[in-house]
Amino acid sequence: MTQFTTVQAEEFERILGFFESSSLIRTELTSNYSDTVIDRTLSILDELVSIDNLLKESLETSFVQESRGSKLSYRSHVAHLKSEGTRLLIELGRLLRVGVNYNKYLPNKKCNPTAAYW
Repeated sequence: MTQFTTVQAEEFERILGFFESSSLIRTELTSNYSDTVIDRTLSILDELVSIDNLLKESLETSFVQESRGSKLSYRSHVAHLKSEGTRLLIELGRLLRVGVNYNKYLPNKKCNPTAAYW
């Protein structure tokens, strides 16, 4: 069993939308996790960085892009990236047992109403 560092716990808080530090959430994030969970959460962080970079790139070049010989529209490409980001955030929240308080990929929707009770 391994623990995340304080810096990693703060990063998870930020990514999952907990902008005010909560001792309950911090305690959960600094508890012991299996090596499998640690590896998957770090992998999700890398994937989220890639999605953020692709979103930034697609916003800068809002024209039709080619993908495997077929054309994707800007709107559907961005929607796909946001959907994948949402999926990864939900998986991350479940792995860490804290849920998602704010989803930056779908900013107008509530993600985890139970998180407010912590």
